[in-house]
Amino acid sequence: MSILEQKAAALYGEQKYPEALDIYLSLYKKSPKTEKYSIFCGNCFDALGDAEQAISFYKKASKLNPVSLTSLIALANVYYNHGDYKNSEKFSYRILKKSPDNVSALLNLGNIAYCRNDYETAFKFYEAVYKNNNASYIAVVNMANTCYDLKRYVKALDYARLALKLYPSSVDAYIIRGNSYIELGRYEKAENNLLRALDFKDNNPWIYNALSRLYQKTESWDRALDAGWNAILCTKETQKEQQINFGYLLYECVEEKGAETAAYYAAKWKNAFPDNKIVAYMAEAILNNKPVAKAEKEYVKQIFDAFATDFESTLSGLEYQVPEYIAEAVRQSFRRESFLPIKYLDLGCGTGLCALAVKPLLGWSEVTGVDLSEKMLEEAKKKHIYNRLIADDLSIFLETEKNSYHIITAGDVLTYFGDLQNLFNGVAKILNKKGLFVFSVSENNCNDNDYFLTPSGRFIHNNDYILRLLKKTGFEKLSMERKALRNEGDKVVYGYIVTAKKILTVEGN
Repeated sequence: MSILEQKAAALYGEQKYPEALDIYLSLYKKSPKTEKYSIFCGNCFDALGDAEQAISFYKKASKLNPVSLTSLIALANVYYNHGDYKNSEKFSYRILKKSPDNVSALLNLGNIAYCRNDYETAFKFYEAVYKNNNASYIAVVNMANTCYDLKRYVKALDYARLALKLYPSSVDAYIIRGNSYIELGRYEKAENNLLRALDFKDNNPWIYNALSRLYQKTESWDRALDAGWNAILCTKETQKEQQINFGYLLYECVEEKGAETAAYYAAKWKNAFPDNKIVAYMAEAILNNKPVAKAEKEYVKQIFDAFATDFESTLSGLEYQVPEYIAEAVRQSFRRESFLPIKYLDLGCGTGLCALAVKPLLGWSEVTGVDLSEKMLEEAKKKHIYNRLIADDLSIFLETEKNSYHIITAGDVLTYFGDLQNLFNGVAKILNKKGLFVFSVSENNCNDNDYFLTPSGRFIHNNDYILRLLKKTGFEKLSMERKALRNEGDKVVYGYIVTAKKILTVEGN
């Protein structure tokens, strides 16, 4: 190794990547056909977060030495680390063709399957690594974690125990054991393992989250809230997911214990994060100190992005029937008046459940779906029922949309809006004369207000308010049926399925 190479390697080891890169680039320019210089440049670019340049240099190295695994492994890893699972998968399989037991490729493929929620496949790849090397801690702890997600809690405990033999201070193994014991109802053992994890890393929010869940199970609400509070203190502003978890914890506290304890923490939370819009919204849902007209955009996007892959399976357990109710309302009121295609807009389309139920009733149609969550739209796209899918805030979309529609539906969408006037005006603006607007609302059974923000972060509406607003914004009510929309815990959420027709006369706003 030359003196320059030694200096560059030392700088790289000290994480002085720009300085190391300068040397490696100079070496590469002098010897562009030397494989290792391309790889070293790629490593520096990767460390600096420039995936495009890293990939370019790794590909140069691969062309210089097609039989080498080094550049293929680097390509598979950089694609995986930047979320390009398709290309990572491609290069990982190329590696396995040359080296069937290659640990890096097998782990990559396992991780890709895991990220796709294909836990069975993920486990098989991790198991293949373990069979070739039973001292691989990474393979064992990943097997334990995957067994947990597969709800094989006893197996998860077995593999986590093995992981601790290989790495006695494994925080991940203790967390897996703690969570598995929670699911098995062995709460004392769960607490012992989670507290042991804290001994090794007392600033890990997931340990506190697990403890909070444990204390909820044992109805120790003060301890649950204290653990949840510690989780967000560990992350500050860095993880929106932790803030949302705490908001849901407060909501569950209200449901189980009442508002007083939750209100104390909600006020404390709001004061601690005064500039966080998600916190402000969720805390206000608990406190209800001032009127809120609409759900916070970032809150809605975050919960549905996180919820997207499990959305439909979760709803199936809640006896959720809104798409079917809306489809039935459309069936009763929709009349085709020409042979031209029906233009149908699915507002807040989510994963496409409403359009899936409604589209067969329309015949020849062009279907547009709009949703704030890009992850939900990815799931909707898989159904192949939409001509257009648009990621946008509904209010902004309705203000700017130039097309007009024969029918617009909004299933379980208005629950994230309190004041509906602007939304109804926007729908009226793009709905054809005699066009149908079919939607669901949850009924306000708490007070006489037009709308009310509940501790769940969802709005409920007074049916008289809906009727007044429809008339004011140019609609004629065709039907308004009270229905059980879904379950929420051990309660049934009731609401209305409303069918309205656009008419000419619009009262002054």
